[in-house]
Amino acid sequence: MRKYSRQREIILEYLYQTTAHPSAEQIYADLKPQYPALSLSTVYRNLRLLAEDGIIRRLDTGEGVDRFDADLSAHNHFICSKCRRVSDVFETLIEPKSLEDALGKAFSVSSHSLYIYGVCDGCNQG
Repeated sequence: MRKYSRQREIILEYLYQTTAHPSAEQIYADLKPQYPALSLSTVYRNLRLLAEDGIIRRLDTGEGVDRFDADLSAHNHFICSKCRRVSDVFETLIEPKSLEDALGKAFSVSSHSLYIYGVCDGCNQG
C-alpha cells in the first residue's frame, strides 16, 4: 500500500465527480485555482500511480494525450472525431465469449476495452 497523499486524494475526488474523462492538463487547470501549490508534474505522477494501482483507468484515445476515468465498471467509450469528447457506452456490444470464439481456443478473455469513433449528437447538430 502506498503512503497517503493529499494531492492524490484531491485528484481522485475530482475524477469521481466527473464523467468528462479529462487529461492531466485539464485536471491541473481545474484544480490549480483551489490548490495553488499543486504542480502539473504532481498531477501526472499521481495519475500514473492511481492507474498502476488499478484505482483509475488510463484511456489511450489515439489523440496523443491520455485521458482518465475513475469508473472501473465494464463499459466502452465513444470518442467524437470533431470535438474529441469521450462518452461512456454502457451497453454490452461484445461479449467475452464472442471474443474467445473469434480468437480460438488458445485464448481466454478476462476483459476488453473498446473505443468507438464517430461524431457526437452535439457536433452532428452544429
